[in-house]
Amino acid sequence: MTKQTKQQTKIKSGIEGLDQLTYGGLPSGKSYLISGEPGTGKTILSLQFILEGLKNNEKTIYISIDEKPEHVINDANALGWDLQHYLQNETLNIIDITNYFGSSKDKEGNTIDSKIIVSKITDFIKSINPTRIVIDPIAPLILSDNSIPDVIEYIRSLIFEVESIKNCTTLLTSYIPVGSNKVSFFGIEEFASSGIIHLKLHPHNNKRIRTISIRKMRGTQIDLSEYSFEILPNRGIVLRQAL
Repeated sequence: MTKQTKQQTKIKSGIEGLDQLTYGGLPSGKSYLISGEPGTGKTILSLQFILEGLKNNEKTIYISIDEKPEHVINDANALGWDLQHYLQNETLNIIDITNYFGSSKDKEGNTIDSKIIVSKITDFIKSINPTRIVIDPIAPLILSDNSIPDVIEYIRSLIFEVESIKNCTTLLTSYIPVGSNKVSFFGIEEFASSGIIHLKLHPHNNKRIRTISIRKMRGTQIDLSEYSFEILPNRGIVLRQAL
């Protein structure tokens, strides 16, 4: 008797041309790292991922770390995407947690356990029961005075807790220093996530172009080629040709 394996459910990413590189979309219920230098399009890609879910009346959460919610809304408006309807019907929740998790100490000066932070985030997420989450970016959530083992444990705990939410797919953005060969801020996030989508500013024909590539993706075949892309009004990131 031949053993049959259950086919992996995939969801649309919302990015024109990206799903062809994963042969049908992102395996659902996983977490994916979106990495790149500043200005490469990480937030725009994340907004497209959220918008794809909103079009299908999915519940979504956008956890904004570096930007106030109104800035995220303005960025979307600049590309022709009006988020107000989704905010009003509560299929979109934009959460600003900078004020809560910007320090390793609480108001009394006691050290905050990273597991408590993870618990607070996941408790809120579970109360909404979303199918799509963005955490943009992940690095500021990690307390600056933590040791490397603590950082590793924190990231693993956060990703494990998020992936424990049924039918929920998560994007975690990570900025990297300009010119760095790393694909994440700490250099360890990529080992805990199920996939890596890497954005770059690439020198090409005496100019710089934006490129996208998939570095890994568990549970699906992928196209490893690097593709140029444009950012267009009302469409966002649109993949073009392979380099």
